[in-house]
Amino acid sequence: MKLNIDGNFKYYTFESLKKIDFIGHCFTSRHGGVSTGYLESLNLGFSRGDEPENVDKNFDIVCNTLGVKKENCVTLKQVHSTKIITADESIKGMGFRKDVDRIEADAFVTNKKGIVLVTFHADCVPLFFVDTENKAIGMAHSGWRGTADGMAAAMVDRMKDEFGTKPENIKAGIGPSIGICCFQVDKPVVDIFMEKYKFADKYIVNDKLCEGKYKIDLWGINKEILLEKGVKADNIEIGGICTKCHPETFYSHRVMGENRGTMGAFLFLK
Repeated sequence: MKLNIDGNFKYYTFESLKKIDFIGHCFTSRHGGVSTGYLESLNLGFSRGDEPENVDKNFDIVCNTLGVKKENCVTLKQVHSTKIITADESIKGMGFRKDVDRIEADAFVTNKKGIVLVTFHADCVPLFFVDTENKAIGMAHSGWRGTADGMAAAMVDRMKDEFGTKPENIKAGIGPSIGICCFQVDKPVVDIFMEKYKFADKYIVNDKLCEGKYKIDLWGINKEILLEKGVKADNIEIGGICTKCHPETFYSHRVMGENRGTMGAFLFLK
């Protein structure tokens, strides 16, 4: 991934997705906003204890850089599910307009221009999808539960159903999130992955520093799921940046607990 700097605002983009001229995208860092204290500085979460005007201003900063309007963003009430909604004009501004309640879901797809898909993250995996043939996009929040339940596969299936997307025409990005270096789990979580995926053992290792603990590669598992669905290996870009390793750059739930802000993954059709 590439680090971009616009004044104090620092954000990341995928090299592969930047080459697609009909989309815009980014993954924010914690830098470049107006929030203070443990939320310093670009907190995008409305439920983190921040002043609403600070969050509004932070969204303005991101949207101005991307060349979009905050009122065109759509956000979700994320619940660690694999529920996917289709975003259209009726929900434009969801999370900002008082007359549009946020929907409980963790991903959306659209082929409508000007709708900015936004998911929230603080260690969970952001998944970006672009159908380069039919000009459709998808954006997903996939924590370990979403990954175990097959969010990546569900997104490919939804785009096939909605837009006639062919997996070989999908460009996918797996963004900054907790890496295998830091994602420590107990045996019950390992058992869930082992039961779900025949290939899971390739991405699970014993934690050499802590007996009875394990570490899981969520990036690798998401990529393997995409490969099984027919997405080409060359069309999948892994950001490779661990949010827990870099709390100076990102908010991390594993590091900060509830006293943290939230990053945003943005994706839209121009």
